[in-house]
Amino acid sequence: MYRNIVGQPLVQYYGFKTDGVWLSQADITASGISNSVNPAWLVPGALKIVDIDGNKILNDNDRTILGNPYPDFIWGITNNFTYKDFDLSFFFQGSQGGKVIGGDANYNETKRYNKNYNSDRWVSPAFPCDGKTPYSTLGINWMLTDYVVEDASFYALRELLVGYTLPEKFAKKAGLSSLRVYFSGQNLFYHKAASFRGLNPEARNTGGLYASTQIDGYQRGAFPVQKTLLFGIDFNF
Repeated sequence: MYRNIVGQPLVQYYGFKTDGVWLSQADITASGISNSVNPAWLVPGALKIVDIDGNKILNDNDRTILGNPYPDFIWGITNNFTYKDFDLSFFFQGSQGGKVIGGDANYNETKRYNKNYNSDRWVSPAFPCDGKTPYSTLGINWMLTDYVVEDASFYALRELLVGYTLPEKFAKKAGLSSLRVYFSGQNLFYHKAASFRGLNPEARNTGGLYASTQIDGYQRGAFPVQKTLLFGIDFNF
């Protein structure tokens, strides 16, 4: 799944491109593809592999670069505002471009229970559904294809803080030198690419085999992005 090529990005994904699903045997016949290194790749309901070299045979020569884990750019913006006794601060952050390999798709639990992988899937030539979602047990291993390479772009409201400071004269009446109440929230808004089927586009596996600097962008078993709400009172005597 990886290639390290001199003069190109350090880590790149490598495998087969796909173009939807084989809808029927007639669809396979019409393609003109006569053979493949694995006959099971040419069955209705399986991912349709792109014949890159155009020789009408599907084999390792049809593998190609499928993207890389590096974003085009990352960005952030923060600011602080005050108005009379109120204060507000925020922090937005985002990443545009870059791809991840969705390793969860290699496991039957994901294929069976995650609707992103089975809604509108191919059922039969009479019921091809969206023509893009393969039947989970047919054809090529998804992990060898771009079907699991996903857009990792996102942007999020990382933090929002709103506070109110009680005027000093009222604080003194309560026996305090100052009193401030505030509300803060983390990840109150989180937007990921519409095509991303996982839980967290920021997650990466970095242990074991994935600790290598020549492997990046693989994720499996990611935790969702957590949203946190906090209310506080800050007072001084």
